Amino acid sequence: MSENNQNVLPEKPPQTGNEIDLKELFRMIGNAFSRLFLFIRNILLFLLDLLIRALIIVRVHIVKFVIVGFLSIVIGWFIDSRKEAVYGSSMYLKTNYGSTRQLYSNIKYYQGLVEEGDSTVLASIFNISKDEAGSLRGFTIEPDVTDNGMLKAYNEFMKTADTTFVLREIDFDKFKRNTSPLDFPVHQISVYSADKEIIPNLQEPIITRNIENYHIKRQKEINLKNLEKQSEALQKQLVNIDSLGKAYKEILLQEPTKETTAGKASNTYIQLAANNERKTKELELIAVNEKLANRILQINRQKELESETINVLNDFSPGARIRSFYDKYLYRIPMITISLLLMLILLRELNKYLNTYAENKRLNA
Repeated sequence: MSENNQNVLPEKPPQTGNEIDLKELFRMIGNAFSRLFLFIRNILLFLLDLLIRALIIVRVHIVKFVIVGFLSIVIGWFIDSRKEAVYGSSMYLKTNYGSTRQLYSNIKYYQGLVEEGDSTVLASIFNISKDEAGSLRGFTIEPDVTDNGMLKAYNEFMKTADTTFVLREIDFDKFKRNTSPLDFPVHQISVYSADKEIIPNLQEPIITRNIENYHIKRQKEINLKNLEKQSEALQKQLVNIDSLGKAYKEILLQEPTKETTAGKASNTYIQLAANNERKTKELELIAVNEKLANRILQINRQKELESETINVLNDFSPGARIRSFYDKYLYRIPMITISLLLMLILLRELNKYLNTYAENKRLNA
């Protein structure tokens, strides 16, 4: 009886629900990581297989690639050597009185004449020969604005916004998408020509011809008259301030400078207060005088800057040759021909694979 009791093993305590849930959770996490690593391994093996197959194709057809590449380079170099050299130059300018729209319209018109090959009208507009006009290859215009400039314009716009709807609905990206090139004061005009020497000669006609319509002329005239009137009014005020200062000094000089000995002791405090008041008034007159003088200088500067409808910030220079990697046939033709050759080889390999697959399918049927 005792021997039977000794052979009986003790029972294990039952597992709780929390222990079972944790084991199942760790098992699921382990399986998920295993599947992820297996998926990544299969992708890497697939890419490695594609690379090996591509290298095999290149090795088999290396002679074809070398011949096609060499011939393409020769052809591209020949075309580039015969291609016309094009030169370009840019001018930066600031527009006044809403003349930006007219300027953009003029540049678009000039570009249209170039595309049509109308050298006669171009020669008449720019006062150049017909042959020189025929060498023009294009006109472009765009606002000269950076991301910082756009951000500054956005901040100014938000300061002037007076509704909660605008502040809430218009963010920087939306403002940037809906901003017109006409909203900026500084613009870049570029000219392209086969004759680099004629580009500087186009500057004067571009900034003067057909720019000032009646509306622009009227705005310019009114603005300059107002600035002139402001300057005259400030000049008069400055003269009055000077006269007032002189009169004030004469009054001070006429005051008695000597007092009796008995009166000095009793009037010391009053004299000090009067002197301080005089100095304060003199400083106020000097400050007003300086303020008026600075304002006159600002108005004169503004008159100079706005005396022209368009201010040129930098002139056209003799054109520099336009060179671009993508415009050179020396690079473009080899890239195109080698890509086409590779595509034809892959299509042929695909055709072989499909034929083999169809044959195996027929034999196993």
